[in-house]
Amino acid sequence: MTLALAFLGVVGVAFGVLLPAGLSWGGAFLLLGALFHALAEGPFAGPAQVALVLGGLLALRGKTLWDRPRLRPLGRYLAFLALLLGLFALRSLPHPGGDLPLLLTLFHAGAFLVAYLALSVGVGAGAMCALQDLRLRLAPERAVAAAPLWSLRRLERGYLRVGYVAATLGLASGMAWAFGYFGSPLSPDPKEVSVVLGWLLLTLYFLLDERLRGLLRAGLLLEAYALFLFALLGAPFLGSRHPSGLGF
Repeated sequence: MTLALAFLGVVGVAFGVLLPAGLSWGGAFLLLGALFHALAEGPFAGPAQVALVLGGLLALRGKTLWDRPRLRPLGRYLAFLALLLGLFALRSLPHPGGDLPLLLTLFHAGAFLVAYLALSVGVGAGAMCALQDLRLRLAPERAVAAAPLWSLRRLERGYLRVGYVAATLGLASGMAWAFGYFGSPLSPDPKEVSVVLGWLLLTLYFLLDERLRGLLRAGLLLEAYALFLFALLGAPFLGSRHPSGLGF
């Protein structure tokens, strides 16, 4: 139970970077994990319990600061510290090893299936949108025959959001998978590394959003999608320790 609550807490805090309400849920799960650990092992029984308490309190405090615009950078800093403490607690807690439940496996594979489908459309529309924007600014007469910018933008935003959420859920469940097999939610496995890097580039894309234009915008999207494709098609040939024979 402690392990499951700690994992939910880490996922909640990670979501809190984009959805501040996640900090509240993440902090509550981390503190519940610390409570269950204290009931089972005794108070302050190991560094994991201390990390869960500190992480939970920092996440809750970060949420209160996030609601105050001038103190939001401090809230992000506390959220980042809470995430590090939660990951440390996950690494320190004993893990059962062996296969994870079938439902988690199906959820993981299904999430990435949706992510790949949505990102294929969203990235294609986003790249076309960036090029169309570049044409409109440099050579407007060449943009007349291309697809309307507003239509491409709608496709890009809708599909990229679905793909990003699905990829986040797939990555989170994959971290649980890695934790069960390797003893750590993050490992130097080529499949996991490429997915994490692709997810970080997508996160950067959403954070910068309107500041990105032209070839830089298209390049960031295509690079993120290339990393996801590498995880699916290339990583299995580099000795990936992914426990299934699937490409997800």
